[in-house]
Amino acid sequence: MRNWLCAAALLILPLVVYWPTVTHEYGFRDDYSNLREVRERPGWLMQLTTSNGRPVYGALLEGSLSEVYQVTELTKLRALSALLVGVVGVLLWWQLKRSGWGDLQAAAIGAAVTLLPGTQIVVGWAIAWPISFALITAVAAFMLVERGMHVAGRMRATLVAFGAVLYFVAGLTYQTSALFAVVPLAAALLLRDPTTPRNDARWIIVHIGTLFASLFVGFLAMNIVFTEGVVPEAARMQIEPHPFIKLLWFVRNPLPNSVGLFALRDAYATPLSFWIAVAGVTAVIALGFLLGAKTGQQRVRWVFVALLLPFVAHSVSLAASSQAIGYRTLLPLSGLFLVLAMFGVRALVARFRMPRVAEVGALAAIVVTGAALAQHNALTLIAEPQGKEWELIESAVARLPIKSDARVYLIRPSVEYRSTERIYADEYGSLTSDADWAAKEMFKAAMRERFPNGLPAGTDYLLTTGFGPPPPVGYDLVVDLRRLKNLGERAPDETTAQR
Repeated sequence: MRNWLCAAALLILPLVVYWPTVTHEYGFRDDYSNLREVRERPGWLMQLTTSNGRPVYGALLEGSLSEVYQVTELTKLRALSALLVGVVGVLLWWQLKRSGWGDLQAAAIGAAVTLLPGTQIVVGWAIAWPISFALITAVAAFMLVERGMHVAGRMRATLVAFGAVLYFVAGLTYQTSALFAVVPLAAALLLRDPTTPRNDARWIIVHIGTLFASLFVGFLAMNIVFTEGVVPEAARMQIEPHPFIKLLWFVRNPLPNSVGLFALRDAYATPLSFWIAVAGVTAVIALGFLLGAKTGQQRVRWVFVALLLPFVAHSVSLAASSQAIGYRTLLPLSGLFLVLAMFGVRALVARFRMPRVAEVGALAAIVVTGAALAQHNALTLIAEPQGKEWELIESAVARLPIKSDARVYLIRPSVEYRSTERIYADEYGSLTSDADWAAKEMFKAAMRERFPNGLPAGTDYLLTTGFGPPPPVGYDLVVDLRRLKNLGERAPDETTAQR
């Protein structure tokens, strides 16, 4: 009964934490265009994602968006993502228990993973829900391979083969998510039986070898697709030509962002609290080595996890020619440092023989802090600012006079007109309507909601956008999206009819 209650709590936690974000009315950049493309250009999303090596992602998107017609219905996909993220937490908790972690420690890690910044993006961005599917697939693959190493005969080969297939699927869904397997791997390695050190190398080779072999097969399969001209190859699929520059980028961006765990970075003025969080987590991780790794073999394992596994966890991004700094690509790396930090907490509890209530309090404080930050960040830096942009567009569309030649001009907001103080990458605090194509897609989505059966016969409109005021040629509607900065104050140029 206790296990069932814990599983239920882990499953429900993301829904509770992210519910304000899930139910908020908004879209996020590609959400708007994909709603249209899935109907007007069947198969286009599949081609687009396949060009980036993610055909499974495209298939999942095509299938799910076919049941979504309006921006308000994007709530379904965000709710699905939150539910799947909860499944990730349950699987991690179950596997960590089998790896020797205590019930509370395993549950705390499973819960904390669902609250990381990368997870907030996966839930907050409706079309990102397949990433949560890939995370589940990666953890399930690790569990099958691990189970296979504890049985003999044909069953061993069968389980490892099934695990390899799941890694293959995860890689073709979202490559970096397949690497999430390093999280249960690190947790299991840190607590492996110290009396069997000779098996460590074989155990690591089987796990990491199966993972990379599956990803490599997927890479070869996609190269065949590109070579045969089925779809064009995206630039990010190229191998990084400057490895040393990429390593410097890794140390300056993904590494500290992941070590900070729940703390967020800022594109312009990263708060001191972020660096304090990085320093604090680093100190706790170091205590794991000093207090938790008591034998030589345990120290070797800790060094492998802390110094070598980070490169495995971020290997896809390190190999790719792009320098993506978004948090959605950091889940394997963030999850790895979360495990190391929890190992440090575990070592502190054991070293000072803390009473059970103290351990419970410490783990609860970590999860509660993570939950509070996750709810706040997802709502105030994703849902609400994106909702404000959508509100302005919806309001403007409702005022548009319908005629045969209506002319509309959108004054797009540049980054200084954003409605949030904080911003990072294309995720937290970012704008959608600053891009010409995205602003037009938002307007089209609002028009589809106003006229679900299409524009009245004989009517049409011409939509133009720009960062500055419109040229003096006469427009039926001018929408100043720069009002985002002070949305509560009605400006005279909010929407104007000039003709």
